[in-house]
Amino acid sequence: MLIIRRAGILTTVQDLGRTGWARFGVPASGAMDALAARTANALVSNDPAAAVLELTGPGAALTVSLPDEPPRLVAVAGADLDATITDGAGHARALPMGHAQLVSDGETLTFPRRRAGARAIVAVAGGFAVPRTFASAATDVANQLGGWQGRPLRAGDAVPIANAPASARRLTPDDSPPAVLAAAYTDPFVLRFIALPLAITNAASFTEATYRVTPQANRVGFRLQRAGGPLLADTAAGTLLSEPIAPGTLQLPPDGQPILLMADRQTVGGYPVLGHVIAADLPKAAQLWPGDRVRFAAVTLAAARAELRRQEEAFASLSSC
Repeated sequence: MLIIRRAGILTTVQDLGRTGWARFGVPASGAMDALAARTANALVSNDPAAAVLELTGPGAALTVSLPDEPPRLVAVAGADLDATITDGAGHARALPMGHAQLVSDGETLTFPRRRAGARAIVAVAGGFAVPRTFASAATDVANQLGGWQGRPLRAGDAVPIANAPASARRLTPDDSPPAVLAAAYTDPFVLRFIALPLAITNAASFTEATYRVTPQANRVGFRLQRAGGPLLADTAAGTLLSEPIAPGTLQLPPDGQPILLMADRQTVGGYPVLGHVIAADLPKAAQLWPGDRVRFAAVTLAAARAELRRQEEAFASLSSC
């Protein structure tokens, strides 16, 4: 088991989400940073869709309970929360982001401070043995669905760890994700998106402005506030039909301040849509923290596909090593 000593700001069980259920009104949920989830799982030889823990911000402390079992590989990817492994004697060693290490019975993983990013993924060899709801272990907090009893983890919870895969291997300290994967988190100031034609005033100024992530930011999405300059004006209010919502959808509510929708987004929405953040930049978007500033750059669909292809090729090289 993994025993939750401290849950931090928000810790949930996640996987790659419950895709295919949106037509029934069931949100996808899943890891905000799917690339980090897949990377952490690859580093411990898990299936890419194995259940992981998602930590929002610092503060969590997790104790490994493996009585009469050999050590297990554990890996952290995504945000840098200064992860540390401490044994029963108080000896500590670092668990660098994007690396795997063996942990033994009684050792504790702590995440004391946020150095970069917002959300870290913790994967343990074998994954977490939690029930699947609509074919997924992902936690949908708003709807109390899936994961660990449909809720965030709290102190005292003991999450079962499944049997380790037979192919589990120990990476050397020099092993790390390819540079292209690391590049997914560089320059978080700019997110690329596919723009959609929209009947608004000052539409061109959307890509010229800087936005701040407001405190109204969670797994559903981020409300953004324009840093100076005129607000975007919605001239289509009340004239649009609701339409499906995709990860990375940029909505424009009546107040003219955009909303970037993420993993726990609703399945349909009626606000005008400015566009969609490209799939290759969603990991970067998942690492935004309240107060961060971000800009948007329009790209073509062909460019978005090419960037995703490069990212997938890099991930394939990691998972096959």
